Amino acid sequence: MVKEIIGVVGAGAMGRGIAQLFAQSGHEVRLFDAALGAAQAAREFMLGMIDRQVAKGTIDCATRDAIGDRVTIVDGIAGLNGCSIVIEAIVEDLPIKQALFRQLEDASDRKCWPDCIFSTRFR
Repeated sequence: MVKEIIGVVGAGAMGRGIAQLFAQSGHEVRLFDAALGAAQAAREFMLGMIDRQVAKGTIDCATRDAIGDRVTIVDGIAGLNGCSIVIEAIVEDLPIKQALFRQLEDASDRKCWPDCIFSTRFR
């Protein structure tokens, strides 16, 4: 199985869940949130959830550490360069989502990530 580099924009409940799922599946995850400290708080929350699995005996401490090591906090959109997939999990506001995708496109160096998939969902 090919392990991809997954970018997640938005570190709220949905974003941190997406990041945790991919990290537990063995993928490197780069997590970004525009709110200062939000991505780090989301990473800590994820590790707390994984600690619950350790306490239940469903995973061991080495696995927990490996999952945590796969989640990297980036401080800007440019930190997502090189991702295979970028998933947005931000506020449900179309103009804000459109602005984000313009930023992603402007920041993308197509030589580094010519086949990157930008993913969104809008209700």
